Amino acid sequence: MTPAAAIAGSGLAAATLGLTVSAANLANANDTSAPGAKSAYAPRAVRQTPAPGGGVSAQAVTVRTAQLLVYDPASPVAGANGLVQTPEIDPVSEITNQITAGRAFAFSLEALKAANDEQKQLLDLKT
Repeated sequence: MTPAAAIAGSGLAAATLGLTVSAANLANANDTSAPGAKSAYAPRAVRQTPAPGGGVSAQAVTVRTAQLLVYDPASPVAGANGLVQTPEIDPVSEITNQITAGRAFAFSLEALKAANDEQKQLLDLKT
C-alpha cells in the first residue's frame, strides 16, 4: 500500500468510527436509569490524533456528560417522584457529527481513488 493510500485509508476508518459512535449515541439517547444510579449508557465521542507518517488515528472515548432528570412515572426505573435519569445527548450535534463523518468519508474515498489512479499510471509507465 502506498503512503497516500494509507493516509486515505486512515481517514476512511476515522470517518466510519465517527459515524458509528454518533449513531450509537442517537440510538441510546432515551436510555433510562434510576435517579442517582450509574447511567445505563455513557455517550461517546471520537478523538482523532495525527498519525506518524501522515493520516489520523481515531479512538472512541467515553464522554462524561451530565445526566438529565426526566419525568416518566410509567418507567419501571422511575423514582418515587416519577423521575428517571437519561444521558444528555444533543440530537442536533449528533446529526451534525454524522454529516461531518459522511463528508470526511467521501473526501477520503476521493483521495484513495486518486492514489489508486496515480499507482496505475506509474505501473503503466513501467510496462
